[in-house]
Amino acid sequence: MSATPQLQPGQGLLRVNIQGSVMTSSMIVPRLMVDGYEVNPIYGANAFAVAAGRHHVELYAQWMRRYGQASMAVDVPAGSVLDVFYAAPLHQFATGNIGLTKQPRKGMALFAIMLAFVLVVVVGAMVANGFS
Repeated sequence: MSATPQLQPGQGLLRVNIQGSVMTSSMIVPRLMVDGYEVNPIYGANAFAVAAGRHHVELYAQWMRRYGQASMAVDVPAGSVLDVFYAAPLHQFATGNIGLTKQPRKGMALFAIMLAFVLVVVVGAMVANGFS
């Protein structure tokens, strides 16, 4: 959503930033729901004109199953912009991070362990076969 919506009196701008891209995260953009309504998000900034007040933002990723769930209630002031940041995890066994500042991605430890396991199996197979 490249264009910033025009604000009417009594509205604020809710900008949900989905961190990552198709190259650094999933090929499938995480799902975004604002006040229970699903919207069509993109990686990067997603701006919505909303009525000033409390809103519920929920995001999750989907690949074979739902994962990376994160949600929060936010108060959007009239005539202002509120930024929310979401970072999907590195694997399907963790929740996502959501907050008012840029978020780290969960799951690095398990991802490193899985990568090390694959490396040990490959090197072990090469040693067992005499590097041929």
